[in-house]
Amino acid sequence: MLRRLRELGYEAGSGVMVGIPGQTCASLAHDVAFFQELDLDMVGVGPYIAHPATPLGSGAMLPAAPAGEQVPNSEEMTYKVVALTRLACPQANIPSTTALATLNLAQGRELGLQRGANVVMPNLTPPQYRVLYEIYPAKACIQEDAVACHTCMKARIQSIGRTVGAGPGSRQRNGEKT
Repeated sequence: MLRRLRELGYEAGSGVMVGIPGQTCASLAHDVAFFQELDLDMVGVGPYIAHPATPLGSGAMLPAAPAGEQVPNSEEMTYKVVALTRLACPQANIPSTTALATLNLAQGRELGLQRGANVVMPNLTPPQYRVLYEIYPAKACIQEDAVACHTCMKARIQSIGRTVGAGPGSRQRNGEKT
């Protein structure tokens, strides 16, 4: 389906949750190679954070990786996969995710940007509705409104010597401007 969407002129994306139960380094390497093969426009790479009200989060459904081969759902492993994905997909948009900010509220997004991510995804949903979309516990920035989110994101991006881009945010191929 992703190939067909590309043929129709759509930007196509995919991604991976690092450390989802049953995941091995071999399966992660396969995923990154698949992203490269598809020449994706966006690749989401974030840590798997279990929600306790789901089968995976409650432990009721745990696909097993062979002993000692389970990929950790750690901040460090996520940064490694972001970096590998950047090497494999140099022109793709790779977001520094809210899940990284949840694992490291002080610098998660910034470290993601410094390790290969090149975009952030601000949450513009009004705060009163954000609490209704709790995909994992203790999600970062759940109480910020859109203005506070913009101000915070801009300051964080500038704090690492980057500038905030303008425009639609489409993938830039071979240096083309959008």
